[in-house]
Amino acid sequence: MKVSGAAVATVAVVTWLSFLATTSDAQGYDFFYLVMQWPRAVCNQPRSNCRAAVPRTFTIHGMWPQTNRGGSPQNCPGRVRDVRSSGRVDRGTLGAMDRQWPNLKRGGRDPNSQFWTHEWNKHGTCSRMSLQNYFRRAVDRAASVDVLRLLRSNRIQPDNRSYRRADIEAALNRYDPVVKCNDVRSGGRTYKQIHEIRFCVQRDGNRVVSCGRRTQFRSCGSGDIRFSR
Repeated sequence: MKVSGAAVATVAVVTWLSFLATTSDAQGYDFFYLVMQWPRAVCNQPRSNCRAAVPRTFTIHGMWPQTNRGGSPQNCPGRVRDVRSSGRVDRGTLGAMDRQWPNLKRGGRDPNSQFWTHEWNKHGTCSRMSLQNYFRRAVDRAASVDVLRLLRSNRIQPDNRSYRRADIEAALNRYDPVVKCNDVRSGGRTYKQIHEIRFCVQRDGNRVVSCGRRTQFRSCGSGDIRFSR
């Protein structure tokens, strides 16, 4: 049976697309979200159980593998019982983690390591990195993005005022991240407040990049957004 050139081309395209899909699935993820949280927005929630000294700078929540289709692989093989005592992360990196990636909540003998262990077991295990590389790259990328300075460049600062979405977007337009809000009650009113900012990081963890589209706002409503003090 004679096969037309068009049919051969169609088969080739389908085969190539199938290969790309298989390759993407095998890789597991396409980029990371570096999730930076504003501690005041975590700790002004009911029953937050936060520690006494709340940092006044953005801290790391996690670095989460993501797919371009919107998925987030989780709970892969390679769990550990405790990151700090594993012997697989060097002292310098652990010190940076204590400063930049603190557990804001009370509890336990080493709440910071409890937090890191949870983040590694849920997200880091799917990063195809060692513990050392995963945590080192997370703290290095977080240090490269001065979130408060970016916001203050457009006169947005933690002063309990509400700011226009357009002004927040303009301050962050170098990276076009995802801004996530939560609710806070103040003076008998409920406000949407900046809770997290999720920056995009290359798949190898080596650079913070633009997320490739305009800043997205999640759970932020349609009005102005508070930056809590």
